[in-house]
Amino acid sequence: MRSTVYVAIPVMLLLAVLQTAVLPRFPILGLTPLLPLLVVISWTLLHGLEEGLVWGFTAGLAMDLFSIGPLGATALAYMTAVLAVAGLVRALPENRFFIPVVVAALGSAVYLIVYLLFVRLLGFLPSAETAVTLAPIILLNAGFMLPIYWLIYTIDRWAFPRRVEF
Repeated sequence: MRSTVYVAIPVMLLLAVLQTAVLPRFPILGLTPLLPLLVVISWTLLHGLEEGLVWGFTAGLAMDLFSIGPLGATALAYMTAVLAVAGLVRALPENRFFIPVVVAALGSAVYLIVYLLFVRLLGFLPSAETAVTLAPIILLNAGFMLPIYWLIYTIDRWAFPRRVEF
């Protein structure tokens, strides 16, 4: 296993800035996709649980730097979503079209539920509007997953070519 933590840190910092500063300016039906989460799920699908957890932790801390929520809440929720995705991927057959969409929906649901529970346990009160937007955000993430997954897949194959043996 090659460690890509040195790649994860700048990529996730860039994605966190993009998620918090740029994407809210271009909402889709009033919502924005969770770009760092989708990249983490894509990386988990391509490289497995260990690297997915590293990328999830890095992405969560990067997102928490730009959040008013408790530090570590997003990292914990991202890592829980990675665990759920990795568990589901083991049970399903390999497919590069259907599986990314399904695990994006599952990972988004797990992330949102864990994050809201964690924030609630720490005394922050999420608004009622937050509960109403859970299903649309899950569907939006599932819709955006394939382009992001294929972009990450292409970049991964270019940056880390596979060794051919005879």
